Amino acid sequence: MKHALLLAIFLFSSPFLVAQGEQVITAARVKETVSWLASDERLGRDTPSPGLEAAADWIGARFAKAGLEQVVKDSWFQVYSLPGVEIDSTTISLSVRMTVGDKTTTCTLKADEDVCILRAGEAAGGQDQEATVAYADDPRIERLLLAGGSRRPTVLEVPADHASFVAAKGKRCVLKARLLGSAPVFLVKQGLLPAGVETAQYFVNWSAPQPAAIDIPLRNVVACIRGASKPDEYVVVSSHYDHIGTGRAVDGDGIYNGADDDASGTTAVILLAEAMARGPTPARTVVFVCFSGEEKGLRGSAAFAKAPPVPLAKVVANVNIEMIGRPEPGKEHSAWITGHEYSDFAEIASAALQKAGIQTIDFAMAKQLFGASDNMSLAREGVVAHSISAGSLHKDYHQPSDDVSKLDIEHMTAVILGLKAVVREFADRPDRPRYNEQGLELLGSTKPRK
Repeated sequence: MKHALLLAIFLFSSPFLVAQGEQVITAARVKETVSWLASDERLGRDTPSPGLEAAADWIGARFAKAGLEQVVKDSWFQVYSLPGVEIDSTTISLSVRMTVGDKTTTCTLKADEDVCILRAGEAAGGQDQEATVAYADDPRIERLLLAGGSRRPTVLEVPADHASFVAAKGKRCVLKARLLGSAPVFLVKQGLLPAGVETAQYFVNWSAPQPAAIDIPLRNVVACIRGASKPDEYVVVSSHYDHIGTGRAVDGDGIYNGADDDASGTTAVILLAEAMARGPTPARTVVFVCFSGEEKGLRGSAAFAKAPPVPLAKVVANVNIEMIGRPEPGKEHSAWITGHEYSDFAEIASAALQKAGIQTIDFAMAKQLFGASDNMSLAREGVVAHSISAGSLHKDYHQPSDDVSKLDIEHMTAVILGLKAVVREFADRPDRPRYNEQGLELLGSTKPRK
């Protein structure tokens, strides 16, 4: 019900709607779209997180408004699950006692208002336990936020608007691999703890019920344009819409917005879907998919490949789009393709890009990065699948500074127009791309899939 309501609100009130006859892929619409995905309100689109769920609903609504078809029966989403736990800041209790000489000060904190639990411990509670306490101006704060836990409970004072405090409020789901330290880590709103003294000792009474083991539902967003003459053959156009959430603050910013990685690629998928829905119908069916869980080990694309909503044997090519917003100086209006040595995909894509004014260039890590993005999940199943990028592994990669302000919107717009030509070429050309001997050897095969 919640997802249906959000979709309805979007359809009737969205500023992203395009009037009939209006250009779809423009710099203004590129900036609007990538800005929504990479805004602070999404809190870095971690897998899982409310920001990620909001993004999934929003992408599904864009596909619906564009007039695309659902690939999964009665849904814009392919749902899969991963093992995890639910952590609940509303059920915790914490009091902090500070002792300096013979003087004692005690502070009792309100659950989910004054204090949240960042990381659960192995125990469910403790009485009069010695604790590590760090205050908001303590240089250890960010290091302790990243730590996996210690033998004693940790209490960190942070501003109320600190990204980690905001993300830890209420109930939240956490993937199992990220669950426990040996003792809990609490976040306390700045100004509530007793004033710190260098010689102070700290003790805590606390409780935090053991996190409940659950299967966490996650979503890939999937839609298609049905092909005119070869509707049972497919071109998959993909990106990942997740990023890495919140974490260590840099210059006061703890939200890892992921504007280039990969809100830029997701923007391309959305606008390509909207543009192609208005153009001539392609020969083959074009499937548009935005994956979750890429930053957790290609988990969303792996789920797609494990239970594909279309037959993988009928997928002609996967055009995966990664980080297209930050070209190296002097390399604007250029793109590069991972693993171009392994098939004729790059040759076909390069010709289409060039006709659209985008040159293909070499990138030092293009071969290694073939296996580092979602294309690899499909490549392992025999699909000719490569990633196209139009940027670099810049200094803001996986940093809070990967913001929209750093993107080259004009370059990004030109590349998306070039990608439209690439997708159209794979959808309409008579022959399908093929792996060569080097590609087949890499993928552990001896001959192309029939």
